[in-house]
Amino acid sequence: MILFIIGLSVLIQTATIVLALRLIKITGGRLSWILISASIIGMEARRCITLFQAISGETTSYSLAFELVGLTTSALMLVGIAGISPLVIVVKDAEEKQKNLVARLQDALAKISTLSGILPICASCKKIRDDRGYWNQVEAYIRDHSEAEFSHSICPDCAKKLYPDYFRKDRPSR
Repeated sequence: MILFIIGLSVLIQTATIVLALRLIKITGGRLSWILISASIIGMEARRCITLFQAISGETTSYSLAFELVGLTTSALMLVGIAGISPLVIVVKDAEEKQKNLVARLQDALAKISTLSGILPICASCKKIRDDRGYWNQVEAYIRDHSEAEFSHSICPDCAKKLYPDYFRKDRPSR
């Protein structure tokens, strides 16, 4: 009976070690999981020594209560590590999604150009003075400081002023 309990305890601790070692990889080698894994390996080494002594008959005095506590501790450790594994994976996935989202937001922010503040503009020709004191066409300034592109056309008021023969009052409008 004692051999069965000790052997089962060793098997359970082996499974716990496998799970704990996987968590080291999942968490990126965090020191806490390395230490937890090392402590479980130490616990299993102690249980293996006890198992070897029991098999070889080196010691004959075993306490059933002591070995049951060892088995219970091994089982609880396995259940605890198995239960925390999904939580660690969820946290790791959330961290990865957060990193991706931050990267996407930074890319989007880098693409956004916003004109703000007071822009000095000539009252006559409508050129805009830049930060270095040079005067630029409105289209060139806005194109250089934003993602806007221009297509040129002419509004009806300017068309009437520039092409009065084409826009006479007696001519039907289109």
